[in-house]
Amino acid sequence: MTTSPAPTPDDWRDALQRTLEAFDEAGGHRVLSQVFEQLGVEDALSLVVLPYLHDVGERWSAGSIGVAQEHFASNVLRSRLSVLMGADERPHGPMAVLACMPGEHHEFGLMATSIVLSRLGWRTSYLGANTPTSELALAARTLQPEAVVVAAHRATAFAAHAPALRRVARSTTVHLAAQGATDEVAALCDAARLDGDPIWAARALHAAFGDVGTPDLAEDTPA
Repeated sequence: MTTSPAPTPDDWRDALQRTLEAFDEAGGHRVLSQVFEQLGVEDALSLVVLPYLHDVGERWSAGSIGVAQEHFASNVLRSRLSVLMGADERPHGPMAVLACMPGEHHEFGLMATSIVLSRLGWRTSYLGANTPTSELALAARTLQPEAVVVAAHRATAFAAHAPALRRVARSTTVHLAAQGATDEVAALCDAARLDGDPIWAARALHAAFGDVGTPDLAEDTPA
């Protein structure tokens, strides 16, 4: 008997396209359950979910899908990632506050970073897209986190709020993430730069704190 080859990440992304862009929510969730079960949370995010979301944006920009399809797919995936964000939360461990800069609405990468940090033993407070810097500062004062992670796709989003980020950096470490994070703007904001994709960024931040409280990730949390 010939065994069928395991689906590749391309196959999984195609399956998400067929279901989510046809408004098939149940089918999309079935595909996601299989992806997370077979690849594990981190590889599923890095190889399938985030690249698929990028492809959705590209198809929408090119006019090959409509706003309704883009919104539907994004909302299904947002709901799934929101569940994952709380799945591995622990009562102890370093705290991270995560937020998108004002005007930044691309939040899926930061959600992935939050998920991986939680799996590495961190407590996370995720503030979401388009977060005013005054609210970020309030969260930092209240929670006194070990790290603040802010994300933006344009360096100007960080630079425009550099004074506010420098004030936050007086009491905790600030880390800039996503495509807008450059060495130059990090220096301007008294911040560190998180390089690489969102999963790698979470691991780099964790390593910078000495792998404190790293749990055993041999078994993935069901998604």
